Amino acid sequence: MSAVNTLLHEIQTLLAGPGVSYTSASQPWDVYEGYLFSLATSTASSLGASVHYQDVIGNTVNSLVFRTSPGQLYSTTHPYTHAVVEFDRAPALEVHLGVQVQGNSGVLHECDVLILPADEAELSRQIRMAPRGNKCLLAIECKYYTASRVGIGHARNFEGLHSDLRTARNLFVSNTGTSSVVKYLSARKRGYEREVVPANVNTVGYTRGQIREAFKIYLGKTAPSTVI
Repeated sequence: MSAVNTLLHEIQTLLAGPGVSYTSASQPWDVYEGYLFSLATSTASSLGASVHYQDVIGNTVNSLVFRTSPGQLYSTTHPYTHAVVEFDRAPALEVHLGVQVQGNSGVLHECDVLILPADEAELSRQIRMAPRGNKCLLAIECKYYTASRVGIGHARNFEGLHSDLRTARNLFVSNTGTSSVVKYLSARKRGYEREVVPANVNTVGYTRGQIREAFKIYLGKTAPSTVI
């Protein structure tokens, strides 16, 4: 089975039902982002959250349409899908794929996978402005390479990006990696998981743990009686 088909199979397993817009002809880096999106929603579900999917105007959908290039969360050009995550007694969250986020400087940055409060996402749709990074729970940077490896340049870009975004937590995830990237990001206390692919149960578990921690911090502030 090709790498893309392996990722597609895992996405379908994690989503447990809904169809997706990716095909075997899709670019692997796009499908990898969808895989991390699916891992985030699956983690929420495993922690007891209710998860359903909507398009940009709020319709509940069972066929998921994913971005393959950066866009605005509020754009109605295509019926792109986001997940709505609801933990007991906590304000709802949303999970988005490939959206622009506003940094502290006012500059817009792309977030491959973004988890944010639903009210911040709704404000973005109402006033047609990118959500504010400092209001978001978790931003995941996804890197997938077949002919090369993730290098120190990617780590430096990630550091600069999230120094401006100021999200509550951030995570760099890749299917490959080097010790220099680990050393660089660890020194700056940035979350990093490498060699995250469906067959690597350990690293997938570590990534789920990072996502859980973001949810846990959020619930500690908004619904401290909810245990996950």
